[in-house]
Amino acid sequence: MLKILYSYLDKKHHPFFLNNYLLEMPLDFQEKVLKYKNWQDTQASIIGRLLLGILLKTFDLNLSIKHLAYNVNGKPYFEKEQVFFNISHSDDIVICVVTDINEIGIDIEKLQDININDFKNFLTKFEWDYINVSQNAISDFISLWTQKEAILKASGHGLSIDLNSFEINNDKAEINSNIYSLKEILINHKYKCHFAIKDDISQNTEIQLIKWFT
Repeated sequence: MLKILYSYLDKKHHPFFLNNYLLEMPLDFQEKVLKYKNWQDTQASIIGRLLLGILLKTFDLNLSIKHLAYNVNGKPYFEKEQVFFNISHSDDIVICVVTDINEIGIDIEKLQDININDFKNFLTKFEWDYINVSQNAISDFISLWTQKEAILKASGHGLSIDLNSFEINNDKAEINSNIYSLKEILINHKYKCHFAIKDDISQNTEIQLIKWFT
């Protein structure tokens, strides 16, 4: 099973998040998020952990964010259970995915005007040529970017691997002989979102997408 929970940020609720939810979280996490310069990053981090906690309970596992460990690249994971997760946020949306299938990553980005030429070196020639012939280059570029970021997160390597060292083709990519499959998640027409999972996504895989109301 694969479950996705998302939420919008809300400035008027920020004091409540700080005074209630944050105080229930590990001290090192509290110290980390309180160093962020803007309330959006702080609240997004808090909500991300809340979404993770909610989803973990639906898998009937005796796990909480207090059991998190971290790999050498800083990716959080659970050591003793076959459960995988990832969190992403962009502008005012936070999204979390949890599954018991395989390693997973998710990325969301808000559509915005950018100079895609600044990102040419992050793409392979095949990907760059695809963007150049696109009828909506910015939208397709951001879509491609979320796919590549999701794969990096699923692989556990993060930014230790260059974005142009692997290629997206037919909703798949390969890193270090591992194949990752991609799927788009439709949440808001102003955003692009994809998740990547190691190996194939079965046609019978149940995917639940739920909005969490703050």
